[in-house]
Order: sequence, then structure tokens, then C-alpha cells
Amino acid sequence: MKQNRDCKIVQDLLPTYIENLTNGVTNEFIEEHIAKCPECAQVLEDMNGDLKLEKINQDYEINYLKKLKLKWVQSISIIGIVVVIIAFGVIMYINRKSQIQIRNYTFLRAETVMDDEDGENGQIAVTLIAVIDEKGKCKSARVVYKGYNSEVLKEKYENYSIPDYEVSNAQIINNEIHHNFNKWNGNTKEEIKNYWKNNYEVKEIEEI
Repeated sequence: MKQNRDCKIVQDLLPTYIENLTNGVTNEFIEEHIAKCPECAQVLEDMNGDLKLEKINQDYEINYLKKLKLKWVQSISIIGIVVVIIAFGVIMYINRKSQIQIRNYTFLRAETVMDDEDGENGQIAVTLIAVIDEKGKCKSARVVYKGYNSEVLKEKYENYSIPDYEVSNAQIINNEIHHNFNKWNGNTKEEIKNYWKNNYEVKEIEEI
């Protein structure tokens, strides 16, 4: 059940992740999940074809280094072993520190619909995502609007693109409008939940 919830959050965040708009902690959460989830890894590859080419290039470089290592293995075997041990220790330390940091964060996610004459059947779907830090305060938040008619999508997007202290990083991704909602930054988890319930009429909020 938890894996399914994680998949929903990761796939909602992938478009923003590809555009380099997510912060370091969110990136760590996404990358840790992608490494363990073939389904989400495939979704990421489908959304960003350059990754496949990058993987091919990486494999070529790795194979080249392996061949070079074989030629020099007798003279640098001891140094190689030492380097591998040190590198492994560093990676394990970084990985453990990263996991501890991620576990200290909570992700809130909710979905609702809003009446809008420019949406399909007079409504649009809204996805709300908030990252809560170890102090119980909102670190970042993202709102996604789905269902606007194509002829008014650009007009709606331009409204969200106007400089505003509450809204930033507005984008059209896969015919959806994505933007950060900075007003929630610094709010407690309970304050955000109450805001969502009162202003978006959200009934269910997932907490991961």
C-alpha cells in the first residue's frame, strides 16, 4: 500500500523534477524511489528520452574504464582495492545520511475538483503536494491543475505567471498547469491540512 502511495507522489513530482524545480530533499526522495521501482523508472524514461541516451553513454564510459583497468590491474591492484574500500565507505555514509534526512520529512498529498467554466465538464482536477520538514513546518509546496480546455490553457497559465509573492515557477507540463505555492512555506502540517480542507474542500489527505 505504501509503495502505491509513494508511486503517486513520485509520478506527480516527476515533471517538476525533470525541469530541475524540486529541491535537494525532494530529489533524494524521488531518486531513492526510482532506484527501487521499475514502474516509476519507466515513467521517468518515457517523460525524458535523453535519459536513455545518457545511460548508453555512461555504459560506454564504464566499459572503457573496465578495459583500461584490466591492462593495469597488476600494477595498481593494491591502490584500486584501497580506493574501492574508501569509495564504498563514503557512498554508504552519504546514503545513510540521505536516508535519515528523508525519513525526517513528511509528504502531504490531496486531490480535489474545483468548479471552473473553462474546465472539462465545468470542472478541473487539483492535486496538492506539500513537503513538511523535521520541525513540522512546510518546506515547499506544489499545486497542479488538470482539465483546462486547450484554448484557454495558455491564458490561465499566463495568469499564474504574473510575478506574485505567493505563486512562483508556473509551467505548462503535459497540458497541466504546475506552480509552487509559497504562502504555505513555514506553516505547520495541521495549518496546511486545515487550509486544504477549508479552501479546497479536501476530504482525504495522504500523509507519507
